[in-house]
Amino acid sequence: MDILKTALLEMCRKNKKAFFYPEDILKIMFPEDWDQFLPELKSLLEELLQEGEIVLKSKDPKIQFSELSNYSFKIKCNTKP
Repeated sequence: MDILKTALLEMCRKNKKAFFYPEDILKIMFPEDWDQFLPELKSLLEELLQEGEIVLKSKDPKIQFSELSNYSFKIKCNTKP
């Protein structure tokens, strides 16, 4: 299991069933250059979304995941970490 997925599952554990901003994980892990890791986070989120492990929440529910790079969204985990 990679470190980013481990951190995401830990954030799920801490937030229980609440939605949170996934980039917060990066901001904790890499405070000065967190935005450099957004492509890896997006890949992980896409994988987890396809597996049904996370749920997305955005202001516009019609937006597809591929369009979310320009929008703010939150996630929550479906499974118990």
